[in-house]
Amino acid sequence: MSTPATPIEATPVEARERRMVAVLNRARRRSGAVTGEQWLFVAGGALVLAGIVLVIIGWVGTSRTVLVAGQIPYVVSGGLLGLGLIFLGAFLYFGYWLALLVREGRTRHEEEGADLARVAVSLERTNETLERIADLLVEERTPRRRQRRA
Repeated sequence: MSTPATPIEATPVEARERRMVAVLNRARRRSGAVTGEQWLFVAGGALVLAGIVLVIIGWVGTSRTVLVAGQIPYVVSGGLLGLGLIFLGAFLYFGYWLALLVREGRTRHEEEGADLARVAVSLERTNETLERIADLLVEERTPRRRQRRA
């Protein structure tokens, strides 16, 4: 039986959990699961397109009608409702953009935390090594002084 290069027992539990979460996140993205962010994007885009269509319909209806009293329903139903949908869609798209920024910020924060943890471990090892070197230098220097005195 061959032993793996890095045994499972030697790997910290947190590292294995993080690796499992990363694999599951990648699998979820591939499976086509729609996140809340994607709903914001799709709904925002659809509302903006519907608003633009309503504005165009309102303009066409208004341009074909000569009487002002006949143009008002087109302006209200097509123009104002269309503008409302455009603004609502823009707000949803803005929410999508903010959600992306928050997710990227969280990811960056986690990566920076992991980097800082690695730096802390490295500094601890460096301090231990420097302490050992200092102890060796003190031990090496002490016998020489005793030999010189004798």
